Amino acid sequence: MRQFTLGILSILLVAVALATGCSKKNAGPPPAEIPLDGVSGIPAPAERDASVSPVDLAVAGAVKEVKAKVLDKEADDKSKGLIRVKVLDLDGPIEVSDNTHLEVWKPGSDPEEQKAELNDWASHEPAVTPGTWDIRLIYDESDVCKAEGWIRNVPVVAGKLWKAEVIFAAPMQWVRIFGTLGGTDVADNMHIDVFKSGTDQQEFQPITGFWSTQKVPLLAGNYDLRVNYDKDNVKAKGVLTGFAVGGNHGIQKKTIGLTKQ
Repeated sequence: MRQFTLGILSILLVAVALATGCSKKNAGPPPAEIPLDGVSGIPAPAERDASVSPVDLAVAGAVKEVKAKVLDKEADDKSKGLIRVKVLDLDGPIEVSDNTHLEVWKPGSDPEEQKAELNDWASHEPAVTPGTWDIRLIYDESDVCKAEGWIRNVPVVAGKLWKAEVIFAAPMQWVRIFGTLGGTDVADNMHIDVFKSGTDQQEFQPITGFWSTQKVPLLAGNYDLRVNYDKDNVKAKGVLTGFAVGGNHGIQKKTIGLTKQ
């Protein structure tokens, strides 16, 4: 009788263990955590070069200030001079040299009619034929996140390096958009259309569009966002007007509540 009772208990314990295991297996993963709205990942301010001094050169567009100095340094082609430009966005300042094109133009050239003499990145140190040149700087993260400016009449001398530090207006943020439907995260399949604030969306196309799984760059300003969700026969929409994008080059996260259609 005792052995029979122990056998029954063993069977019951195994059954309980199996039931517990099955219930855990069917529970599924926890719901996705919806990130809090806010800005993160702001780059650290760039170090300034105390050895450069203001120069009396005309500037235009996004170029707001130029400091420079001339150093003895030969290019591989000794008949040429060198140019190096450190590009700093106003806010921070934050270095954006790696994302800024540097073009060398003959003074007075029309970019619509002519071509640059040289095209490189500002973070490089291109060799340039001696003379006086106009320098165009183009900050470029995307088609809708660009800024450009000019430094006029830059002197280039063979065997010399013209080393400059430029303050440049290229305020922007990276944007991530999330969404909820009935309190549930639905950011896996949303498409976002972006309009400048106040745009008549019936008459004009969005300036850009992206999926919610992407992180996109936008210049500082106010935008209207139109959101569409479509997955597994569930459709929903959402809008956000006056979405403010700052200029600190950080990552702004924003969650939009959607309405089922």
